Amino acid sequence: MQRDYLKILVSGPYASGKTTFVKTISSGKVLTTEVPVSTLYESQIKQYTTVAFDYCRVNLDGTDVYVFGTPGQTRLQFMWRVLAVGMHGYIFIVDGSSMLNVMRSRTVYEYMKNLGDYPHVIAVNKQDLPNSIKPSTVAQVFGVNNDIVVPLVALKKESAISVLQRAVELIRAQKPKYRAE
Repeated sequence: MQRDYLKILVSGPYASGKTTFVKTISSGKVLTTEVPVSTLYESQIKQYTTVAFDYCRVNLDGTDVYVFGTPGQTRLQFMWRVLAVGMHGYIFIVDGSSMLNVMRSRTVYEYMKNLGDYPHVIAVNKQDLPNSIKPSTVAQVFGVNNDIVVPLVALKKESAISVLQRAVELIRAQKPKYRAE
């Protein structure tokens, strides 16, 4: 018996909330490859960083969604292409706590777009913080339609699942059925 499945990549720059997102949407075990950060700069932002990928499986309305989170550091950029093999679409997480973070994330977004014409969502994280950058502003900065830019609070399950559901909707709209071979 064949089952519906989708492979979705979660990407974005360093410290944007990718690992938190993957952990939040999972209702089971999460595979992570986090290690202590290795530079003074990184240690001022967080204690651990992903060096290969984060992984979980989520079932949405009978569809198994295999979610792979990428490392955010550009020195680990080779993993982005490796993890993208076989993906049906992606979620690009932007740290919306400052305009500087939004601007810095554009180069990583351009890299992801260059992997191919995949359905995707841009999730503007940290919407729970005061003065966070609005999704409509991020859409303007990235030069994309508002319908693919959504708010996110990666620490809140309802918010994270909503982003995942939007990504699945966009994938399904482009390609009606994905099945295991």
